[in-house]
This record gives sequence, structure tokens and C-alpha cells, in this order.
Amino acid sequence: MKRRKNKNRPFRALQIEVTSRCTRNCSICPRSSLSETWQDGDLSQELWEIIEPDLALAEHVHLQGWGEPLLQPRLPEWAAQAREAGCSVGITTNGDLLSEAHPWLLDGNVNLITISAAGSKECHTALRDGARIEEVMSKAGELSAAAREHKLKIEFKLSYLLTRSNAHELPDAVQMAADAGFHELFVTHLDCPTSQFQLDESAFNQEGIPSEAVEYLQNAAKTARKKKLAFRGPTCTGEEVLACALNPVYFTYVTWDGRVGPCVNLLIPVQGPIPRWTDAGVNRIAPLAYGRLDRSSLSDLIDSKERKLFITPLQKRLDADSRFRHEMNQEICELRILRGLEEAQSEREEVLQDHPLPSPCEACPKASGW
Repeated sequence: MKRRKNKNRPFRALQIEVTSRCTRNCSICPRSSLSETWQDGDLSQELWEIIEPDLALAEHVHLQGWGEPLLQPRLPEWAAQAREAGCSVGITTNGDLLSEAHPWLLDGNVNLITISAAGSKECHTALRDGARIEEVMSKAGELSAAAREHKLKIEFKLSYLLTRSNAHELPDAVQMAADAGFHELFVTHLDCPTSQFQLDESAFNQEGIPSEAVEYLQNAAKTARKKKLAFRGPTCTGEEVLACALNPVYFTYVTWDGRVGPCVNLLIPVQGPIPRWTDAGVNRIAPLAYGRLDRSSLSDLIDSKERKLFITPLQKRLDADSRFRHEMNQEICELRILRGLEEAQSEREEVLQDHPLPSPCEACPKASGW
């Protein structure tokens, strides 16, 4: 099969949902709250063969969506092909099947392994359908040690989903990650609430996050510094962003059934609209895709008018902000530079007003930086 050559790699990341099946039914996941309409399925070899020639469009390929990627039997083969295309390759896993995957993960084709956690003790078990984080981290620690022994450059990260009930367990999670030989712990918010329970568990609201949670975050950061573990905390105050962290200008998502779109939150594998719970009520969002891989190639969908329509306001917002920041960084010693800064600031405000975030992103927590 002819491989597409692209030296510039316009995408920072291509996320591919290799399966929507999972080993768990966690209360904090849409899979639980939307179980009646959830669509289980695996990415087929036929769809992968459509994607594979265009892997070189991305710097990084992340083989995971709304399911547990280690359930996909073709994952070792696909990871190898993504590496062959010159991409870095990552997975995010709940850790249930790490022991079974241990041998092929040491082939070195996956160079980022992220373990998802929702606590360091009882909270993880309660929120993650009975899973024991001690067992998961033990498996991950064995894999991390084996990777070092084999001199493999595999980065291990712990993704900690912050909630109202588990904030107090975060400092211990830092210790756990350091003991397991991890490189980084980063904290995320429960930013896709599809039920009242998930909304109530979210650590943030319109006022920010509770002061006690901020204190736990500070303690976790101190522990991480002592342990020489990289630590990334979440935002503690919400404010509209130019584009969310998973910026669709540089990021594309592919579902197990071949839909291509901007992000995981707009392509949850359910029938019908996606419920988005907010303090103001429930919004029902129509899934958004640029098209399907059984009708077009990935590169054609990336160049499609549907995608351009979605990302244009984001690009304009980013460009206006970039010009403003450029003017701010000038040495303010001349009147013309001051005028340039004023003009850039005025232009930025005008562009943000004229080009709001795409309507499907309205009321999404990520739009406020959460």
C-alpha cells in the first residue's frame, strides 16, 4: 500500500478508538450512564487499512477512545505500523490487561503508556467498578522496571481523574506513581458529565474548585517535587479558552466505526444525541463528524469543507491572539509599537466576539478550560 508522505505532519495527534468495549463499567464513565444506547464495537482491519496510509500526517498516534484498548487483538500490529510511519505511539489503559500485554509492550512500539486512576485507595475502587489501584500499579511498576532493564524509551504516566470525592487521595497517588517508576502524573477534570451523578462528582463549578481540593493539589505538587516526578495540575478557575486543550486545529479523532471528527466528547458511541449535564440543565448534543472512512480517505476528510467550517473560528481566534502576544513581546519604546499593541488588542477582542467557539462546544467544560 502506498504511504502518504508529509514532512510537516500538520497534526500533533491522531486519536484512534480501537474499541469501544471495556473490562469495566465505571460510574464516572459515559459507558455506565448511557449503557442503554451504548454501541460496543472494534475497529476493523478494513478501516485500519484506510487509515494507515495517512498516519504520517500526525506526530503522535494515540490508540484509545472510549474503550479499553488492550482488548483489541490487533493492537500490537497496528502500533508497529504507526511506529513505522514515524509516529510516536501511545495508549491509555485501566491496567486490567497489562500482564497479558506485558510481552508485546516490550517490543518498544508503544512509547507512551498512561494508566488512568480515580484515586489511590478506596475511591478508585468505588468509582472504577471494583478495580484495585494497588494491583494496577503493581503491574505497571513491573512493566516500567522491565522497560528500564531492556533500555527501552517508554514513558509511563499516571492520569488522575479529579473528583469531589477523591481529591484527598491525590497526594498518595503521587507517591504511588513515583514508587512505580513513572515519569509524570497529570490531573484531569471529569469534563464529560453525562449524568447527574457525574456532574455532582465533578470537582469544579462556576466558582472554581473547592479550597480543600486546591490544598490537596498543592500538597501533591510538593510531594512530586521531592520525588522528582513531573506533575501537571488542572486549572482551578474556569475561563473561556481560545480553543480547548485537545485543539481540533491540530487534533483529529477516529471512532471504531470509522467516523472522523474533532474530539471524543462529540463522538461518544451511543445512538442518538449525547446528553451534556450542566448546572443549568441537560443539553442534548448531536454527534459531530466530518465524514466516514468507508466513503472517504482520512486525508480527504481532513481537507473537507465540513472540517474547515468547524475549525475556521478556532483558527481565527488563535491567529488574533498570536498577533496580540507578538505585539506584547515588543520592546515598548516607540509610539508606533504602542499603537500596534492597541490595534492588535482591539482586533483580538473583535475576532473573539465575531468568531465564538463552535456551537457544539457550547457548555462543554473544556471550553472553559476544565
